[in-house]
Amino acid sequence: MTAITPVGPNAEGVRWDLSAICADVPSAHALLDESILASEAFDAAYRGRVATLDAAGLAEALAELSRISNALHRVGSYVGLRRSVDVNDDEARDLETVVDQGMVRAQNALRFFDLEWIALDDAIALPLIDAPEVAADRHHLMSERRFRPHVLPDDQERMLAEREPVVSAWQSLFAQTVSNIRAPFDDGTGEAEKTVDELLSYVHTPKRDVRIAALETLYVALEPHGDVLASCYDSIVADRLTMDRLRNYDAPMSARHLSNELEPAWVDAMMEAIEARYGMAQRWFRRKAELMGVDRLHLADQYAPLGEGRSMPYEEARVIVDDAFGRFSPELTRVTRSVFDEQRVDAEPRQGKRGGAFCASVAQDAQPFIMLNHTDTLRDLMTVAHELGHGMHFALSSERQSALSMHAPLALCEVPSTFAELIVFERMLETEPDAATRTALIRQELESGFATVFRQTMMARYEQDAYGARMSGQALTKDRLAEFWFARNQSYYGDSMELPDGYRRGWSYIPHFINTRFYTYAYAFAHLASLTLYALYREQGEAFVGPYLDFLATGGSSSPGAQLGAFGIDLADPATWSKGLDEMERMLVLALEG
Repeated sequence: MTAITPVGPNAEGVRWDLSAICADVPSAHALLDESILASEAFDAAYRGRVATLDAAGLAEALAELSRISNALHRVGSYVGLRRSVDVNDDEARDLETVVDQGMVRAQNALRFFDLEWIALDDAIALPLIDAPEVAADRHHLMSERRFRPHVLPDDQERMLAEREPVVSAWQSLFAQTVSNIRAPFDDGTGEAEKTVDELLSYVHTPKRDVRIAALETLYVALEPHGDVLASCYDSIVADRLTMDRLRNYDAPMSARHLSNELEPAWVDAMMEAIEARYGMAQRWFRRKAELMGVDRLHLADQYAPLGEGRSMPYEEARVIVDDAFGRFSPELTRVTRSVFDEQRVDAEPRQGKRGGAFCASVAQDAQPFIMLNHTDTLRDLMTVAHELGHGMHFALSSERQSALSMHAPLALCEVPSTFAELIVFERMLETEPDAATRTALIRQELESGFATVFRQTMMARYEQDAYGARMSGQALTKDRLAEFWFARNQSYYGDSMELPDGYRRGWSYIPHFINTRFYTYAYAFAHLASLTLYALYREQGEAFVGPYLDFLATGGSSSPGAQLGAFGIDLADPATWSKGLDEMERMLVLALEG
């Protein structure tokens, strides 16, 4: 087992070293300048020639495009990662401005290639797709042509690209506003300034009065910023709807479905199947109220621990995931240990750092980086597992795929992370000696599943309401968004949960609405797919491991339907969703028995 260096509480001192991506800001500037020049040279070499390329010429062009794309991802990742751990970093903010402008320049130089490729007649394009010289990027070439009805002439695409920094500015304003919200709060240890994420973290504390007070404090803190946050969202939604109209998309979700390579009917069937099972969560909430000795749960009780599970220091979380992944496959530990050994994790919570957690793929010729906000809780253990699941996906796909083909569609991206959680969860049930901790973990994972499948579906419905209103000419004011948010939450919770009036601002701090529209249904999709895959693993044992590692290494070189179809999962069959939901029912039974 890998050696673990002791760290302080809450992962004190665990910060990443970004020098493996770019040595410093001047190096990032140099790489950006080099990439822009390479993009313009590519433009000069290939513009107007795509229709004349043979298979060898197309392969050569794709290789150069991959190299440029990879360099741009590297510099973009460097500035993004710096900003994520210090939103007030002025040097990184200045670099971000330069990178945003440089990206537009590079993308304008490269855009012609996809447009010319998409414009080719099938009689020319299809034989090229089948050529062995382009086998590594075959699916990329095929999938690009799915967007054929929605692309515009090159000069129009260039003009539209010029507005990207404006959209990015709205996103940055949202992130900076939320990150800098502070509110005085006393959790019983003395009053201190708390961030949004710190206040949200109290919903997991065993002290009910603290949980309720923390949410009340959060809603009061959010209220003065409601107009700004609503304006950010309204402006971004308006821009997206304009782009949809110009690109001839027939519905606000169409672009996301196309990007995810999922048929709208599959997603509709999934969401309807999930909504039909909302009662599963409501059953648990009513039972939890009985266990807590209250008539009805308050929203602050939703994730409250029942009983005391033990703490989970960062060093121990590393040991547990190392053991669990190693028992599944040594290949996973090879990948995940390197994340820690090479200082590619930033886990220490601190002021100015963005909340939550993520894994950045960085680039095809680089390794993934992981951001955490570890507070030594049992929940943090599963977050470590989740982000390492992303990391193993990125690492293995980058070893086998090109820069153009390594990234899976969004809906598949969450499958390895959720599956990694299940590996650690099952291992904890086998090895954890403390019965109270096992029970707490079961209930925590059940509630996490409800949040991922049911709540994320509810949020996708909220987005549909918001986009529908904006399409009909209604501005997305803070009060209108509050109405949509509250109504959709009531449809999920029914009468099993008391929703405080302040929760009408619950939409305002969620970054997915701002950064990637209709992102949330991918969570539900991936969770149900992961549950189904884990059921297959229980049935097949070691025989499942090899195909699963191949799945991780496939990245974006095959469609979701084909990748899951290799395991016998038919996305066109509505019963597929029932299988995953039945696995959730299995966990509910465990929770009720615990």
